[in-house]
Amino acid sequence: DGGASSVGCVLLEGSVGVYSADQVNGEVFEELRLHPRAVRATQAAWSALNRAAESPEVAADVLYNAIFDSAPGLQALFKTPRASMAMRIMRGMNGLITGMHNPSGLRTTAEALGFQHLDYDVTAPRVALFRDAIVEMMSTELQQQCTATVREVMKVLLNYIGGALIYVRRNYAGRLRILASSWATATKSQAYDTGKIGDEVAAEAETTEAAQDGGQQHGQHVGKDQGKAKAGGPGGAREGRPRASNIPERRRGDDNSIKVPTTFNEMFRFNAAVMGFAESTWMSEVLHVFDSIVRNVANSYRLQEECDVLSLRLSRCPGPIDLSEFKAVMLASLRSLVPKGWDSNHEVAWSWLWANVERMLGSQTGKPARQEKALARLFKSLRGKDLASYRNQVFSTFFELAPTGMDHFKQSSTRLHFVAEKVFGMTLEMYKHPDELVDELSASGLRHVGYGIPAELCAPFMCSFVTVLRTITKDKEAMEAFQWSLSLISRILARVINEGSTMVMRAINANSSRQLA
Repeated sequence: DGGASSVGCVLLEGSVGVYSADQVNGEVFEELRLHPRAVRATQAAWSALNRAAESPEVAADVLYNAIFDSAPGLQALFKTPRASMAMRIMRGMNGLITGMHNPSGLRTTAEALGFQHLDYDVTAPRVALFRDAIVEMMSTELQQQCTATVREVMKVLLNYIGGALIYVRRNYAGRLRILASSWATATKSQAYDTGKIGDEVAAEAETTEAAQDGGQQHGQHVGKDQGKAKAGGPGGAREGRPRASNIPERRRGDDNSIKVPTTFNEMFRFNAAVMGFAESTWMSEVLHVFDSIVRNVANSYRLQEECDVLSLRLSRCPGPIDLSEFKAVMLASLRSLVPKGWDSNHEVAWSWLWANVERMLGSQTGKPARQEKALARLFKSLRGKDLASYRNQVFSTFFELAPTGMDHFKQSSTRLHFVAEKVFGMTLEMYKHPDELVDELSASGLRHVGYGIPAELCAPFMCSFVTVLRTITKDKEAMEAFQWSLSLISRILARVINEGSTMVMRAINANSSRQLA
């Protein structure tokens, strides 16, 4: 099929007239139905592109270069290290192309991508730049294998995904407002800002009525039941559930009555015990960061960071983990704390949030333990002279990638080797003790603010470690573990530097009082 093709040849009935190879449609979000023969041809071409590269990293780098050489302006939108971002784009493209034969699955993937890009200003012209860069790269690399049909399918597919990102950002703003206002009510705090997405969030008009002393009954949903708790206090106890008097989280006053939980954490623990999940200790790990997850729902990078760290913490919890159990307890608790404003829209919004969090956590399920072992095995195999050579090459590579970095590394070689060895060890420490390392990185980031080191140097600095280590080992699993951990470290460090670089700190670093004016 080297001749001309038309969009009618690659689209099935139901998608013709809705999606095309020329226009990005952000007004609708339906299933994309492609002709099976066209799908198979495109998947074969993409597989050939991957096979032609020496490694997945090389293929990802080719894709990355194609995008940003054609549209340099898009590069400012991406904040993670180059190597990590290249692999992230490649994994995303692999998932889209291998799954485009399944319309419903492709729509789910597109919606998930839309959730991840809520804080990006995705526009039709930017989608067109991205689309044309990838199609042109495929034409250059594959030559005759990239037929007219393949090019047509790729254009339709990328237009569909771009339109989905625009649609989700525009139409899901209402869900973000619901999350913000109901969470403010549940936690009795001021509604958080959802950023540029949607209008400013208004506080909930009605607040939860104060619980009366004496164990007055309080209505509570459990799962899909809407009956009131019979034992007094919220929790929606049903037949066969533990009695309230057996719940260790209860607090009794002088009159021996149960004091009703009033905070989200208290209500969650109460309901978890009532619903039979008291032994699910992993829920405490999720509960510990749940406030940050909700407040950063519109900040994809921060949300991904929180979920990545949480996945490491969950990997060290004993026993099986069923994330749907957390959702059941979460919804039951929210229904109790937001009784007057709660409706089906709240159910949809909170279920949508948790479905996306569950997907982010699920992508790392089972990986941390294997990655930790692979990385420990690699470190153990490296000899002293290999490490010394590695440390020397890291800074040489870094100064090539970011010459301005030399202004901030004027210490002795001994000190530079110490820094490199410290970063090297952090990648394994992230798997073993994520909480302690996150605290250490936060402190280190604030020191970097004091030193006046820009966050923009974090990406090339971390990229230099990956580039050099790739020349030392061919262990793909260890490299993946090293790169994932280093990317997380880089993101945390860059975020802390950005958040700590206040007007006052910038004025102090510049020794200029005018910057405070």
